Amino acid sequence: MRNLGRGVRRAGQVLLCAGALSGGAALSHVTMEPVASARASAPAFPPAMAARDLEAPSIIERAVHSTVHAAVQPREIPRGSVVTEAPPIPHDPFAGHLRDGKVITGATPHRTMLFTFDDGPDQRNTPRLLDVLDEYGIKAVFFLTASRISGNTPWQQENQALAREIVARGHFVGNHTVDHAQLPLLDDAQVLAQVRGADEVFERVLGSRTWLMRPPGGARSARVDGLLAEHGYTQMEWNLGTGDFQVREPDAVFRTWRRVLERRERENGDGGGIILLHDTHEWSVEAVPLMVSWMRERNCALLERGEELYDIASDPAMFFAARGDASVSAEAPPAEIEADVLARRQRHLREETRQRCARLASR
Repeated sequence: MRNLGRGVRRAGQVLLCAGALSGGAALSHVTMEPVASARASAPAFPPAMAARDLEAPSIIERAVHSTVHAAVQPREIPRGSVVTEAPPIPHDPFAGHLRDGKVITGATPHRTMLFTFDDGPDQRNTPRLLDVLDEYGIKAVFFLTASRISGNTPWQQENQALAREIVARGHFVGNHTVDHAQLPLLDDAQVLAQVRGADEVFERVLGSRTWLMRPPGGARSARVDGLLAEHGYTQMEWNLGTGDFQVREPDAVFRTWRRVLERRERENGDGGGIILLHDTHEWSVEAVPLMVSWMRERNCALLERGEELYDIASDPAMFFAARGDASVSAEAPPAEIEADVLARRQRHLREETRQRCARLASR
């Protein structure tokens, strides 16, 4: 697979995701009776980057895919220098430890990032992305569109192999419906067909249903929230959009992400959060090293000032909060990290950063 990588969205109470520059999961209300939300309204957008131009796509792209010519084989995943601590529990790619949770928004005061990728797998880009993530020791969440892996066509079978490779390399998989459907526009039976139908595919192809769910386009309603909660799902939105479905250059994706991060920190106090990318785009894959390199460079300056360093989460659990008796639309509070865990992670990261920055300074 390493060689392959080198070579291969009813009128009612609807919540739609805001544009990438508002942070994605800073949901904008367009309903008669909006779901309660703690997120702020989206700020004004510059003309060249209007909110409507950065909303999540309503359909997945059906592009022509190249053929994978080799079998997917799992292999040991190297420990990277950015991820500073393994998950505290045995790894479960289907996130059983995160079921029945409040809606995850990605908000956090800490400089901790979680990479997430929607709409795949994609034979042109996912193999290379998996290699990039391995190179940096990053574990991500892949929200898979089940129609890509549901049938017996050669294309779907090759995508099934890719989905298994995602799991084999230690990543998490989440439900992104069967056909990338906008759930608030469907009746109850159709919603369940999209969501449960996807998990039936995952059970057949990967061996288990998933417990994390990302509604396509971030589109939610109280009715849909209730249906999903009845079946144990924890919805994961995002607060760091990248606009990668609107642009076609890695640097443009990177610059959008930086502007979103800076705005979220300035207006919401978010130091990090959940990054939304799509592994259906080559430029999204190529933007990942740019993001990691920027965080590493920033860490050199943060280290000198004695501030918290940028880190990359290896498990989405830090953003999770059990729903309990709360409303089905209740949002998880801003993610905190236990003081001892944060101190341990930062201590390890500081030493790595000190060594890396010293090497850079000596060049």
